[in-house]
Amino acid sequence: MLVLGPFGFAAPWLLTGLLALPLLWILLRATPPAPLRRRFPGVVLLLGLHDRKAETARTPWWLLLLRMSALAAVIIGFAGPVLNPQKARPGQGNLLILLDASWADAPRWQARLDRAQTLLEEAARKGRPVAVVTLSAPPEGPLPFQAADVWQTRLGKIAPTPWAPGAQAVEWALGLANAPAFQTYWLSDGLAHDSRAKVLQALEKKGSVTVFQDARPIYGLQPARHEAGKITLTALRANAGAQADLTLLAKGPDPAGIQRDLARTTLHFAAGTRRAKASFDLPPQLRNRITRFAISAQRSAGAISLTDDGLRRREVALISTRRGREGLELLDPLHYLRQALAPSADILEG
Repeated sequence: MLVLGPFGFAAPWLLTGLLALPLLWILLRATPPAPLRRRFPGVVLLLGLHDRKAETARTPWWLLLLRMSALAAVIIGFAGPVLNPQKARPGQGNLLILLDASWADAPRWQARLDRAQTLLEEAARKGRPVAVVTLSAPPEGPLPFQAADVWQTRLGKIAPTPWAPGAQAVEWALGLANAPAFQTYWLSDGLAHDSRAKVLQALEKKGSVTVFQDARPIYGLQPARHEAGKITLTALRANAGAQADLTLLAKGPDPAGIQRDLARTTLHFAAGTRRAKASFDLPPQLRNRITRFAISAQRSAGAISLTDDGLRRREVALISTRRGREGLELLDPLHYLRQALAPSADILEG
């Protein structure tokens, strides 16, 4: 590929046609031969007439320029111009495109597919057999090496899973021992999975491995818990970067049964930290309707935390007929019942 500034040309030899433009200019501007003069008596009848449609002896300059520009544009178009061309990646033979396809890939899944599409296009131009594999759901049997054009039609059907690669990915990687050599482009989700080191070690035994990893942070939400009468949640991010403020939503049904945002608060990540906390101080009636917590604008399973009965605090009334009598607190018949219910219920004394 020939690169001229920000443009590249897939077929640069066609640009040699531009050298013929000066010759074409000369041919278009050539003056036709002068007419032969012959005396004809009938010409006297034409004297005094005026020709309203006059034709110039030469082609106008603006028409010449328009024709030359059109021809130059056709030549440049056939040369295959590419804006900001990427340097061709080295490699021959079999190519493995590996995607984690985990919950962390979900927010930027289309970018992953675009990158894989670029790799498939390069492999198609070189005629390389390609296999596309997801670590979260690896295939059984040998690697499915096929023509790159075949995988281009299947690429849109691949989707991320709500879980991360695990033991199944390691088992698949260890099964590549008898596979033919291949080059690997790994589109990683950027998380340090337990299976990552073993999979990478197995792939490096078969050929060179290039890892693509997004630098943008990945957010996850831990389960909610009670602390000092409030609901507290902890959020994590993969990369400790600049300060960031995210919105944490508490979702659940309203009295009509329609899912709504019942409450919201701010998750504040300080610069250089990977952890942030947020709390909800809600009345029991509203708190008991919460079904899940979610980080706003983060479309992944890791950014959602589901609730269960352990988060709900029901009201329990304790009535004692011996209230007001003198006696030790430990002898109160409701003392131990009160201590057992306090962590998970709101106690009403009466």
